[in-house]
Amino acid sequence: MKTDRSEAMDHLERLAAQLEAHSFQVRLSAPAGLYPRLRVVNPLEPTMAEDVLASNANDGEWWYWLSWAGRIGHASDVVTAAERIATVLHVIRR
Repeated sequence: MKTDRSEAMDHLERLAAQLEAHSFQVRLSAPAGLYPRLRVVNPLEPTMAEDVLASNANDGEWWYWLSWAGRIGHASDVVTAAERIATVLHVIRR
């Protein structure tokens, strides 16, 4: 059985792959004592960056969250989550 930490990493790795496919810069980290997080950077404007977390709700469902506690979307819908992050980081599609 996976731990919450390893499951969070799995969800963030899937999101990272989706974001990299859309030219975002991403860095996954799992500092001791903190939730794993995915740093997402708009390469066209590096000051536009955000940390994303994955967390399970009380009902066992997994969600993506912005660092300021803004819920992005369900972890099973990586495409929609990536689109919402793009909106937050003001990425212009090429």
